[in-house]
Amino acid sequence: MGLLHDAISRFVPPSSRSFHALFSEVLDLRNDVRVLNDEVWKLREQNMDLQKLCSELGDLVSASTSSLKDDFDAHDTHAKMMLWNIMQEDGESLESTKRRFFGTLPEAEGDLRLLQQGNSRLLFEFDSFCREHNVQYWLMFGTLLGAVRHGGFIPWDDDLDVGMMRGDIQKLIHVTKASDKYRISSAFDWHAHCWQLRFMYRDIDNPCFIDLFIFDYSKRYGAEVFGDLLSLRQSMIDEMNSADKLAFWNRDNPILDANDKSSLSEDVWDVFRSYRAKAESINITSASCEDCSGITFSIENYCDSNDGILSYDIKDIFPVERLPFAGAAVSVPRDYLGILSRYYGDIWSLPKDIHSHYSHVPSGALAKEETKAAITRQLREH
Repeated sequence: MGLLHDAISRFVPPSSRSFHALFSEVLDLRNDVRVLNDEVWKLREQNMDLQKLCSELGDLVSASTSSLKDDFDAHDTHAKMMLWNIMQEDGESLESTKRRFFGTLPEAEGDLRLLQQGNSRLLFEFDSFCREHNVQYWLMFGTLLGAVRHGGFIPWDDDLDVGMMRGDIQKLIHVTKASDKYRISSAFDWHAHCWQLRFMYRDIDNPCFIDLFIFDYSKRYGAEVFGDLLSLRQSMIDEMNSADKLAFWNRDNPILDANDKSSLSEDVWDVFRSYRAKAESINITSASCEDCSGITFSIENYCDSNDGILSYDIKDIFPVERLPFAGAAVSVPRDYLGILSRYYGDIWSLPKDIHSHYSHVPSGALAKEETKAAITRQLREH
């Protein structure tokens, strides 16, 4: 009976009362829609007002920031002018004043000074070892700057950087294997996506090391080729981060022993070899020195655009010169002043990294008695 009633009611006109009730509900819905529509428009207007206010606020902040930067830059310039004016002696050039200023900066103290002395000793021994085995190298980055500007370590620096041609790196690795005093640490560093090479003592308690950076010969050099290298290197990093076979090499497992013959390190080697071959195929680097007029940073090194243009005319580097570093002569690029100016601009300007320089040996490790003893023991041998 209920089903029949529902079927019939579908074709029977509604009662007057139900019709008016339905009509009233429709009117109420239309009114609600109208109210909602009005509210939407109000919100749109408020949003437009807010966007305008944000834009005006952004312009105000930008203008204020620009003004503050100008004020700080002016204050910085005035302070430097006053410093150099106070320091400058009669008849002395401004450049001579700046050279004298950096020459009188106090040396580091405490644990940092001990580490610098230990690293300086290692550098002198490295120089002798390379000369004994006819291996070429040259100082780079802050180590080169320290040699020129301070005659040794920058007072707040703690590491050593040298550049070497790939063939000399390979020769150094080979001859070091026979040494009972030195070793070369060879590792893949996920954080920098690089092949990290360090010349070190075999004494594992001694943290002193020299970072070795690889260079390859190149038929062209300069900004364009280095830009090509950075682009290719980014492609390599993208592949390393996305390849399933390298999923194990990540933030939780960032350092791999490159001398390990397991499939893990071999998979990383395969990618490096592949992209080194690509660099050669597109004329970024060359497998031999024949017809080459330049040298370029290797794709296995960590690098970015902030490092300057690490692609040089061969004559910028060779034949190397000799400069004193903490009392002993070491090898530097032939055009070391030109190279430094490309790295840092005016090398005699006041530095900005005194308090922000990265510590390569953690202070906790350096404070250990066995670490201090190992460095001191090495220093006493000479």
